[in-house]
Amino acid sequence: MSGSLNTEIPTLAAITSAVTKARMMGCGMLLAVAGSAQAITLDFEDLNGYGVLPSDYAGLTWDSNWQYYDWSQAPYYASSGEVRIYTHSYGGWIDFGQEVNFLGSWVATANVGQEVFWEGYRDGVKLFESAHLPGGSQAWITVDWRDVDYVRFVSTSYNYFVIDDISYNVPEPSGLALMASGLALAGFVRRARHRRTSAS
Repeated sequence: MSGSLNTEIPTLAAITSAVTKARMMGCGMLLAVAGSAQAITLDFEDLNGYGVLPSDYAGLTWDSNWQYYDWSQAPYYASSGEVRIYTHSYGGWIDFGQEVNFLGSWVATANVGQEVFWEGYRDGVKLFESAHLPGGSQAWITVDWRDVDYVRFVSTSYNYFVIDDISYNVPEPSGLALMASGLALAGFVRRARHRRTSAS
């Protein structure tokens, strides 16, 4: 009959199929959004000469002991470019102001018998400690620490180190991933209804 409403009731198999497809699409969106956090690498190349690292550099909060310089000096080689940071102390800290995934950094040290390493914290509680790098090393300290909000670089000797290419990423909020799943499900249901209406 022309102009009549489609009152066809979908079968159980059709409903199950639609829900399964929606779940798969939702999970795909969830994984895509959750996995979309990109690594941030601080190479300090926007700084020139030497000086005290700004306490709010790159939107983070830095220990007031951090300094930078950009000239060649063995064995304190940079990983990329020329600029690197150091402290006239036994290390220094960085406060991210939110939970991040900390990935590590490049470190170059003099051979004075010290060890250097990173520590990771959340809410003031130490959760992680990296492998210790011996003095005389120029290497990466690579970690994969989830949900830390504060890291501390430690040297067992006063000074005698530089750091470059500090890497981390900011995880996507789970609420955004859930919203994306909901939108994917709503879109699928709308398309299924449209197809059913067009077919009649």
